[in-house]
Amino acid sequence: MTVSGGLVLPDPGRRAPGRGAHLHPTAECFELAVRRKAFPRAFRVLGPLDVTGLHDYLAQRDNQDVHTV
Repeated sequence: MTVSGGLVLPDPGRRAPGRGAHLHPTAECFELAVRRKAFPRAFRVLGPLDVTGLHDYLAQRDNQDVHTV
């Protein structure tokens, strides 16, 4: 994932410029990172970040996994 304009965005190809971070692609790890306020620390920014885009990406990914099983 990467940050752009205060938004945490998925970067599955790991090709976006700038500082990146890793998160296991599960809802449990995402929720834990949000509770621990890990995203601002990981990206070394002050203040909260909008994680809506990443949340939506993980939800879509979970839905795809359910349909392929």
